[in-house]
Amino acid sequence: MTDWSQALEEAYASAPADEFVVSTLELIHPAFVDESDNADSVRIVLDERDWDLTLEADAPLFGGETKTFQALAMDVTLPEQVDGQMGSIKLALDNVPRTVWPKLQAAAKVRASARLVYREWVAVRDAESGAYVASTAPDLIIGDLTMRVVSASVLRIEGTATFVDLLNKGFPRRTFSREDFPGLFGAD
Repeated sequence: MTDWSQALEEAYASAPADEFVVSTLELIHPAFVDESDNADSVRIVLDERDWDLTLEADAPLFGGETKTFQALAMDVTLPEQVDGQMGSIKLALDNVPRTVWPKLQAAAKVRASARLVYREWVAVRDAESGAYVASTAPDLIIGDLTMRVVSASVLRIEGTATFVDLLNKGFPRRTFSREDFPGLFGAD
């Protein structure tokens, strides 16, 4: 097992004082739609303020576009690297804003898993304005996570997202029947 927490703590402690990591989550679900009924996502950032961030070109939704990530208190535990186990991200969201609740309620009515994308940008203080500006592209992307287990209370939402288990997926994904593929079964 590799424990990255000590290395991360050292890196954060030795980082320049005018730079910090901006951690974000994007939840994608078939029930998340905008006012025009187009596919949308829930985008949140661990900070005191909202951030307008530019997504990577191959993002699942809105590739290359700048989107607003809403400020929200969240706790994210990144996946451990353990041999023989699928990594998972554990997250908890506190005081979810009213703008997000309708999407979450709509998702609860649809039997489908949500996709989760965790991203980190580096924010650097602009020398002229003094404001913090995020890097143009995310420095870390953990994608292809599927969120299946979610629990919610009045004040907190908790969930676990896991990577797609490609090792245990059946291959080939087709069933080769005699009717569909008679040449595979020889002459009768």
